[in-house]
Amino acid sequence: MRLAVFGATGGTGMQVVAQALDRGHHVVALARRPDAIGIENRRLRVVAGDVLSSGAADAVVDGTDAVVSALGIGYRRHATTVYSDGTANVLAAMKTTGVRRLLVVSTSSLHLPDRSQIAEWLVTRFLLHPMLRRPYADMTRMEQRVRSSDVDWTLVRAARLTNGAAAGTYRTASHTDKLPGCWSISRADLAGYLLDQIADNRSHRDIVEIAR
Repeated sequence: MRLAVFGATGGTGMQVVAQALDRGHHVVALARRPDAIGIENRRLRVVAGDVLSSGAADAVVDGTDAVVSALGIGYRRHATTVYSDGTANVLAAMKTTGVRRLLVVSTSSLHLPDRSQIAEWLVTRFLLHPMLRRPYADMTRMEQRVRSSDVDWTLVRAARLTNGAAAGTYRTASHTDKLPGCWSISRADLAGYLLDQIADNRSHRDIVEIAR
């Protein structure tokens, strides 16, 4: 399979690229600094460019079977448009090239858990939402753009990301259900889940929460 990967220089994106290559896939990645990916493989092609530039995603998406987007700014607090405008450019490239499958990384803390999950509710409501309100606002716009598109999308809302090794075990909740105990997941496990879902049409046009 041939995959387009955006956000490939971030922690999750790097895991997606590495694991995809390990599985025998071909990968095309967009990066402002191609040397930052640090992987050399004959099945990897890195295109220099910025996802915020109109048309930059076209050459990455063209000829691929699926797109994985791990765009983001980590836990930085400043205002951004990389989630919404970057994803809009990816969607435009998919429309131009006719590619339909899209998996997008979002966060489980974008929406409040039930108040019965008191510890998670307190952390999300009084720590994460005030601290990350500006990037969360752009992430909300990103989700709206994905959900209103006509591609075969899956939004994967991940718990707090860690750099731990892949455990191979995690929990998921489908559609708009909130996952209890949604505290963390390793980037390695998240990447594995994303790759597993590429050919699974059961997750088309669905929102999935994931955590250990």
